[in-house]
Amino acid sequence: MKNNVLIAFMLVVSVLFSAHSIALPQISAYQGLVPEQENSEAQLREQALQQVLVKVSGNTGVVNLDETQLLAKDIPSILTKFGYEEIEGERYYSASFDKQKINQALIEMQQPIWGETRPNPLIWLVNENRQLISDNMITSNQDNSLSIGLDSAQLARGISANFPLVDLDDSLAVSVSDVSGRFYQTVAQASIRYDAEYFVLANLTPAGGEWQLKWELVKYNAQNKQSQVVVKQVNQGEKSNVIANMMGDIADYYAKQFAILENDGERTTQVVNISNLSSLSGLLALDNILNNLNAVDSFEILSLSGTKVQVLVTLKGSATSLKNALNAQPKLQQDLISDAPFYYNWRQ
Repeated sequence: MKNNVLIAFMLVVSVLFSAHSIALPQISAYQGLVPEQENSEAQLREQALQQVLVKVSGNTGVVNLDETQLLAKDIPSILTKFGYEEIEGERYYSASFDKQKINQALIEMQQPIWGETRPNPLIWLVNENRQLISDNMITSNQDNSLSIGLDSAQLARGISANFPLVDLDDSLAVSVSDVSGRFYQTVAQASIRYDAEYFVLANLTPAGGEWQLKWELVKYNAQNKQSQVVVKQVNQGEKSNVIANMMGDIADYYAKQFAILENDGERTTQVVNISNLSSLSGLLALDNILNNLNAVDSFEILSLSGTKVQVLVTLKGSATSLKNALNAQPKLQQDLISDAPFYYNWRQ
């Protein structure tokens, strides 16, 4: 059932990119963007709502819930902004929804809430010409099908990807054979310059009139310098679809790591220790990070001594959810000296 739902949902999204990729504007998880076409405004609003519910919950099946159908009848009460946009000559309907009301609706549906913790995986992709796909090849749209797949995943699931520069440094550090041979540690070392906790090793090849994408999502633990394959798949179909499906599978994994299913029970707490935090701007940045973590209900500073800060965090979910979210923050690096969890160094 889930696969059918996902396929149907992606077909709606793929209409956006049926001929060419578009330069997507910055889109939050709480904003929907759908092509006008022959649809009425009521239909467009409902499609935008479905898009948002999938992105925020991380669950493609949420669109089939009875509660979603009821919510769709009361869309005006949760809309904060809507209108039409021209993007590269095409007309789209854009709708932004109230964050608190969407979150509350998902809680009442007993659905998880996936917040702003959405790491961009670094993708080391070997294409059919045995080339490593570079960031410039993506940004300059040298392979339109790849761009279409990436754009549709960003719109449908709320995640995007990074690609290596493939400059002299990368070329000296990583070869096509390293990626194809799955030399994880070699690629992990090359990924450090991009602050990538998650990276993908992938090979794209023609296969009987279609395309085959073999890929693995790898999580790198800087503390013990170990690489762990967390998702491994083979996708087959049109080129744009295999890329979009890969990103969808990564979104599913991320949702399991970072989405919070709130309960009505007593909140638990966790002390977080941060070193090397030496400025007011750093404290304000930390405050902003914690305020935007979905795993955090509230927090307070317990102590501030020199460059060390101790924070008491009240959790919405589990301590593991908090740890996953903190580990994904570029400004926070796990303390490699301490064996205890929740000890971090602040990156200046």
